[in-house]
Amino acid sequence: MKVKGQNKLELKKQLFAERVHSIYPDLDLEQTFRGKPLLAIRVNTLVCNKQYDEPIEWAPSCYWPLQPREQLVRMEEVSRGEVFLQNASSFIPPTVLAPQAGESILDMCAAPGGKASHIAALAHNECLLSVNDNSKPRLIRMQQNFERLRVDVQQSTMQTVERLHRTYDPESFDKILLDAPCSGEGAIQWTSTKSFTYWSGAQIKRLQQQQKQALRSAWQLLKPGGTLVYSTCTIAPEENEAVIDWLLRTHEDADMLPIRIDTVERVPALQEWHERQFDARIAACVRIKPSERMEAFFVARIQKQPLNKQ
Repeated sequence: MKVKGQNKLELKKQLFAERVHSIYPDLDLEQTFRGKPLLAIRVNTLVCNKQYDEPIEWAPSCYWPLQPREQLVRMEEVSRGEVFLQNASSFIPPTVLAPQAGESILDMCAAPGGKASHIAALAHNECLLSVNDNSKPRLIRMQQNFERLRVDVQQSTMQTVERLHRTYDPESFDKILLDAPCSGEGAIQWTSTKSFTYWSGAQIKRLQQQQKQALRSAWQLLKPGGTLVYSTCTIAPEENEAVIDWLLRTHEDADMLPIRIDTVERVPALQEWHERQFDARIAACVRIKPSERMEAFFVARIQKQPLNKQ
């Protein structure tokens, strides 16, 4: 018997709530997921060196907002490319990637360009930055953002992440960011029917397979000794710890690196899920517990062992 309309929505919300509460038992879902995530400010140091009143301690040149969202998006500094607005959780992947001048770096799912432009700023536009996305409209929008933000890009490609290893030579990059396609549970709005339209256990399983394929592609493109940062804006362990556990178990040259991010929203990565025990090294990953100021996030920092250590 098919479940229709409102009943199906309520069943989805109930399943989502059960899954989230099994990870974060004390989380108030209606309060946490009541609206769009809070925007924070990243000063674009390629253009200026502005400062604001509430610095984010773990993210250089980034600040907590003092104005409501409606005022932030109308700031003249945004249109001039002096600042970029994102939820603070999105500052973590580029920060822990720690890009340096002269390094070859790939952002595999780059559009609309927020994290890629952050990478460029951290490296003072002196890294060899390549960006990819699988959508032409998103690539065009990203290029417009790069022009406003004065980001220098070496190469821009349009390819699915699973097949990106066919576009570049093997072991081409010192560092890779894979901000993977995910179920986006961090951006769910509790009262929005649309937020739950595509969410399901089946979707999570499908995305997990895509994420594994993307990681396999990334691993072929990463140089020995190189660093891969994997991130999602979702809560589902199937898309987070389970995917990294798979990488560690199937690639002997993969090992975890520590992540030094000190924020109250940081919580330990899961060591098991649904009676499945994960590799103990998963403890190095970062989970961001969703709050009013930070959306749910997961970040892993992985090294491809140098040839002399394999």
